[in-house]
Amino acid sequence: MRVFIETYGCTLNQADSEIIRGVLAGRDIELCKEEKEADVVVLNTCFVKTQTQQSIIDRLKKLSGKKLVVAGCMPAANREMVEEFSPQASLVGPYSLSHIADAVVAAYGNEKKVFLDIEKDDKFSLPKIRAGVVARIPLSEGCNSCCSFCVTKLARPVLRSYAEDSIIKEIENCVKAGFREIQLTSMDTGAYGIDTKTSLPSLLKKIGRIDYKFLTRVGMINPEHALRMLPELIDAFRSDKVYKFLHLPLQSGDDHVLKDMNRRYSVSEFMQVVGEFRRQFPELTLATDIIVGFPTESEEAFQRAVDVIKELKPDVVNNSKFFPRPGTKAASMKRLPNETVNDRSRVMNSLCKKISLEKNKKFIGKKFEILLTEHRGEGMAGRSRNYKQVVVKGGQLGEFINTTICDSTACYLKGII
Repeated sequence: MRVFIETYGCTLNQADSEIIRGVLAGRDIELCKEEKEADVVVLNTCFVKTQTQQSIIDRLKKLSGKKLVVAGCMPAANREMVEEFSPQASLVGPYSLSHIADAVVAAYGNEKKVFLDIEKDDKFSLPKIRAGVVARIPLSEGCNSCCSFCVTKLARPVLRSYAEDSIIKEIENCVKAGFREIQLTSMDTGAYGIDTKTSLPSLLKKIGRIDYKFLTRVGMINPEHALRMLPELIDAFRSDKVYKFLHLPLQSGDDHVLKDMNRRYSVSEFMQVVGEFRRQFPELTLATDIIVGFPTESEEAFQRAVDVIKELKPDVVNNSKFFPRPGTKAASMKRLPNETVNDRSRVMNSLCKKISLEKNKKFIGKKFEILLTEHRGEGMAGRSRNYKQVVVKGGQLGEFINTTICDSTACYLKGII
């Protein structure tokens, strides 16, 4: 039996696909690189955005004649939607990956099996197949927030942090095997340990004591958690094994909108966290998220968001237009006109691109040590210690090299070895 795996969504989903590959290979199921070669197709789905949802629905329609397993967040959050377009597909939720081979075997035999319960799978005990030099390590499932716009909470509702010892052992095994970038991933890495009486700073300090040369990217931290443990978090970031990269989602520059989003921080508290990080790490790369067109976002509230971004000058902004997600509180709110949302999105995109380009130009002439993490055309792409992407010609995957920045775009830097 041959299986093709197609993955949508975040780093956490990519880590789950590594488990899916490992579990299937452990059952002597052949993994293939092209859908046309496969007897069964596994879609590991995302459900966070309407555009992604539509892309997956289009795929379900196209794969209607295929034997299919739909895994991930979409069947967990909205089983009915999946079954509308693919009623015979077997279903596997993100908490039940140990059953993925059973679902594939069932689909191959024209049966349907459903594994959507919230189970206590220990993902570190499950086999994985990784590639390249980047290892994605999940810290937890779920989060302890309840944002009014977020549908992912329906798919991964329970915060369950994995044991520090299991995470450390997994990272040690990865770096021994040649992985040089460790991506710590979760719905909210800042919530890690709340349920197990530990914390992200505690984990980072233990990672820093692992005796290999590698770099760790910390995934998204919600601002309320960063504020709660700010001194300890900054101290943990001092490690030379941690990228000086902070993904802190703002979502809105207006306190009233943040309240309607059920976000648990104010704009001033957000700025406090960023200000302290930048004082300690002057070349910090800051990534943030913005939602434009939230139902209660007035023109004045949007302008405040623009003003905050101008003051904040983030390096990277994930700018999203609001779309109501089924089952969320925000879905029942009266939407703004599409034209208004589209206009605001264009303004925000233009501003963020301008800021990113201006910030990247300041690195021209500087020298960096970078870790080469991927092939890019005829060259290589890597990351500096502040997680700026640098494109160079030459070098080997997983190699640390010195480079001088000679040019820049809004998205990456160009270096000379």
